[in-house]
Amino acid sequence: MKKYMLIIGALFLGVTVMAQTEKIKLGVKAGLNLASLTFDERELHSSNKAGFTAGIMVEIPIVKNFSLQPEVLYSQQGSKSSFSDNDVTNSHYKSTIDLNYLNIPVMLKYYVLKELSVQAGPQIGILLKANNKYQDNFLGYENHENFNLKEYSAGIDTSVNFGLGYQFKDKFYTDLRYNISYSNVFKDGDANHFINSDMKNRVFQVTIGYFFN
Repeated sequence: MKKYMLIIGALFLGVTVMAQTEKIKLGVKAGLNLASLTFDERELHSSNKAGFTAGIMVEIPIVKNFSLQPEVLYSQQGSKSSFSDNDVTNSHYKSTIDLNYLNIPVMLKYYVLKELSVQAGPQIGILLKANNKYQDNFLGYENHENFNLKEYSAGIDTSVNFGLGYQFKDKFYTDLRYNISYSNVFKDGDANHFINSDMKNRVFQVTIGYFFN
């Protein structure tokens, strides 16, 4: 964890230095995540989990119409899933996996119009928290559990973002993004904790922001 904090500290230092340059813009942003986990389990019904994201961003012009936008974001992700056995009365299962990340995306922006940009770029995520809130009912008997999944997790998430951004008067900012992870959230599957080894993050994100300079 110390090396990740050193990386983040170096990023913040770089942001401070670059923000002194007139063309570089420093800003903040916040918004909504609709997150899910993909996995190969046909019997389970999976649904999106709403979460919050917020952090800082820096826009660095490169050449005409192109900019880089590195960010540091706190992000609530995860998934909801459920299962019902039609052959057994009053039997069902519900699970909510909560995953909190510190995400560092680096977006390449191309301005197709003065205010409108298309974006793409890689992202690395450092897992801060992983829990599974589990509830089942079998023949009328309810059971509630809360599992800490941190020790089962890979710890680092690698992914790519695609999106659109819009800037108004060089100050106000909004974007839409879709994040696709290509690394597994968990190192191994565990039936007792209701996790699969092939679970991957998917996140649809809507944010608004403000550039200070």
